[in-house]
Amino acid sequence: DVTLGDHEHTTLADDDYPSNNGTEPPLSKNQLKKRRRREKYMIRKEQSREIRRIKALNDGRDLDAERQQQLQNEKEGKGWRLKIREDRWKQIVRKADIENSFRVCFDCSFDDRMTFKETNSLSKQLRFAYSANRKSSMPVYIDVSGAKRGGQTRGHLEKVQGFPERWVGKAFQCFEGGLEDIYGRTDDDESCEKKCKEEQDSSINKNEAATNDNVHNDSSESANSEEQPSYPKLAPNHQFVYLTGDSPNTLTTLDNNTTYIIGGIVDRNRLKRAAIQRAESLNAQTTPLKIKTARLPLDEHIDFRDSTRILTCNHVFEILQKYRENGYKDWRSAILTVLPCRKDLEEKYEGTESVKTEERDISAEAVKNEDNVNDNSR
Repeated sequence: DVTLGDHEHTTLADDDYPSNNGTEPPLSKNQLKKRRRREKYMIRKEQSREIRRIKALNDGRDLDAERQQQLQNEKEGKGWRLKIREDRWKQIVRKADIENSFRVCFDCSFDDRMTFKETNSLSKQLRFAYSANRKSSMPVYIDVSGAKRGGQTRGHLEKVQGFPERWVGKAFQCFEGGLEDIYGRTDDDESCEKKCKEEQDSSINKNEAATNDNVHNDSSESANSEEQPSYPKLAPNHQFVYLTGDSPNTLTTLDNNTTYIIGGIVDRNRLKRAAIQRAESLNAQTTPLKIKTARLPLDEHIDFRDSTRILTCNHVFEILQKYRENGYKDWRSAILTVLPCRKDLEEKYEGTESVKTEERDISAEAVKNEDNVNDNSR
């Protein structure tokens, strides 16, 4: 049997810590206490791990094989934990009736106009939107257009484990094509794509008798090239609304047969009117895609005071989602729930002046009654 050996663990005294040749200030007492607690925790953790390993070896378990099997199950989407998550997600999707809800699209066609730092911020905002959609009780379908391979935004996202394979199963699809390629397709385009796919499948079947070297090269190339996700199937008379603060139209409610487009722009207020110009350029093209513009009803419900009205992409998405969770009503609650407290916002209520006038009348009447009581007491 394998037994736990004697491990000698020593902790450094206060004077034993390196002083970095005087380049950094010495650690305070609280910092030294935290470091010692951290060392003791790591020692206990290592001892517990060693005890579990020895117990497993004594029981005759092959730990390396189990670890490999666990990794394989995670890749294939198996395992009881993943199954529980998948079942919970299917229940949420079924209850939320996601098929009959509005869609949200992030337009990432501005990638070449942003810096590396700005595209990194955009990728983080897309991750926040994906996470918020997964945690929501009323998720919606999210499409990302213009995320080309080799682009900076997609490059940041590809560093995330599971992107884009696992994200597709969570109502999140990432397309290389633009809005006109995803939503501006006709029946002829779909039939042509189906024909091309059939021809591609037939050519693959003809090449099955290739040599082992060729097969190896083909498999490596197919592994490197990701398959494009299927295009969304939209209901008849589906509408498209590009959300931008420069629009003269105000969004009053949300329509379930509409895709709301959010411009994937992180420009530090540098690319002015970029979103509305993008919508106007799409309408000027000969595609059947006709896009309206609208802005969120921020000023109608919230007093921003000195705070900026420019919102991040994930904040715009979360406001739309909260509005849906509220039963397609109460914009004020949706906005205040999502926006951070540092903006120092103040609510706007309809009839505020009348409320103040009514309070003023009540107080005047109370003063008059008090004067009458004083006169009667005399």
